[in-house]
Amino acid sequence: MSYFRPRNLLLVMALVLALVLLAVIALRYRPESQLQKMVQSLPKGIDVALQDIDYTHIKDGRASWRLVAQQVERQAQSGFLRVDGPQMTFYDDGGETKGSLQADEGVISDDYQKVGLHGEVVLKNPSGYALYTDHLDYDQATQMATTDAHVRLLGDGLNLEGTGLVFDVQKNLLRLHANVKGVFDSEKIK
Repeated sequence: MSYFRPRNLLLVMALVLALVLLAVIALRYRPESQLQKMVQSLPKGIDVALQDIDYTHIKDGRASWRLVAQQVERQAQSGFLRVDGPQMTFYDDGGETKGSLQADEGVISDDYQKVGLHGEVVLKNPSGYALYTDHLDYDQATQMATTDAHVRLLGDGLNLEGTGLVFDVQKNLLRLHANVKGVFDSEKIK
């Protein structure tokens, strides 16, 4: 009588497969103490942290804006989102780019109504105009962008600078507060 009948061979193979599966599960299992060590190594006060972000906000089936960032952290105590290296692109209803911005760092309120940008802040529009400043605050409720820092506005035939800015996004109206200097070349302005 032979022990290597097909039925016995299948039983041995099933047993070996079960042992391999058990070994894989045992190797992948992490005891709770290792998980606790990993959680404790995370920065204090951060309840969510994401890296290499590429998010497109869709409204009514169309892209409204796109955010690309190195890292986003939600701070548990304040509820603020901190964004490293934000680059945003804004789109009109036809899907065409209507502007972009980038900064070294951004802070967004928990209700997404207030945004603070810090570092090398650059705003550009499709006409070729670019605004440069050190920091800029935006309030969605009033649709106003403001800063008390030095501002430069550059474009074809335009070089304007000053200190302090209020920009009404709805009216497309920009006001500089102090130390305003500018050069206009009327033949080059679009």
